[in-house]
Order: sequence, then C-alpha cells, then structure tokens
Amino acid sequence: MKKVILKDGRELVLRPAEESDAEQLIAYMNLVGGESDFLTYGKDGCRISAEGERQFLRNQTKKSSSLFLVGFIGEELVCSANLAGESKKRIAHNCELGITVKKKYWGLGAASALLAELIRFAKENETLQVIHLDVYANNERAIHLYRKCGFQVAGRLKKYFQVGGQYYDDLVMDLYLS
Repeated sequence: MKKVILKDGRELVLRPAEESDAEQLIAYMNLVGGESDFLTYGKDGCRISAEGERQFLRNQTKKSSSLFLVGFIGEELVCSANLAGESKKRIAHNCELGITVKKKYWGLGAASALLAELIRFAKENETLQVIHLDVYANNERAIHLYRKCGFQVAGRLKKYFQVGGQYYDDLVMDLYLS
C-alpha cells in the first residue's frame, strides 16, 4: 500500500486489487467508459461478470510479472492501472500497461502516481524489460505524461480506434527498463 498526496491535498491510497474489489471495479469501469472516448470501451461497456472479474484478479496475483493497482480516496475507487506480463517464454520480458482515472480526478497526479508504482514494480522484476502501451494519437495529455515517464513512440497504427464513426490512430509506446 502506498499513500500519495494529490495536487488538491487529498490522500490517494494505492494498493493491489483484491477479489473483493470485483463489483466495485465493474461499476467503476462502466462509469469511466462513459467519461472519455480514449478507452477501448464506452459507458457500460464492461460486460464481465463479478465472478469473471474475481477470476481475472486471482489470475493476476498468481503472475509474478503482473500487477493490478487500484486507487482510493476514502472509500471511493478513483483510479486503476494494470501491468500484465506475458506468459509465453519468448516474450515474457514484455508487459502491457493500461490505466484509467475518473474524470473528476484528472490533472491531480493520480495517473502519475499509478505509473510510478507500476514502473517501480517492473524495474524490480527480474524478468521484465519492456513496458508497452497503446494510446489514442490525439490524447495529448496522456502522451505528455507517458513521455515524461520515459516512454517513446515505437509505432503507429492508422485508423485503429473508431468512436462515433470517426477513426483515430493508435500510438504504440514503449518504456525500456534497462
């Protein structure tokens, strides 16, 4: 568990997600999906069952190269991030990163705190060498944050995302840990 003071003075508590968080995580994902077009799903787009989410969280805790973090202010779930390591031996040095923050907490440092913890975890992991992420090419705030943390653009997929009939490119970004 890590405590971080946000820019507005509130305390954010980061900790690994637990099976008991499943229902709250589903409600959270369904909410944040409607707050931003920069996700791969929209409002109420999380269709996993509570048991499915619990199983996912169980599986995450079994992998030494994966970490799913949740962030709370008081009892409110305000952010989450996942670092998912690969299980196949030839690509086991890679992991994928995903992050979300409730809109009312954007710009307060929650995403930076999550990223710092996941990067710290990855650097301490003997297997991991590369963190990959995908970001909408027009998501300037996120790209700025990722660059600030050392990520660099590794590629671009044209028309990868489609929201409301409009296509957006995907920037693939990598952070090399050694």
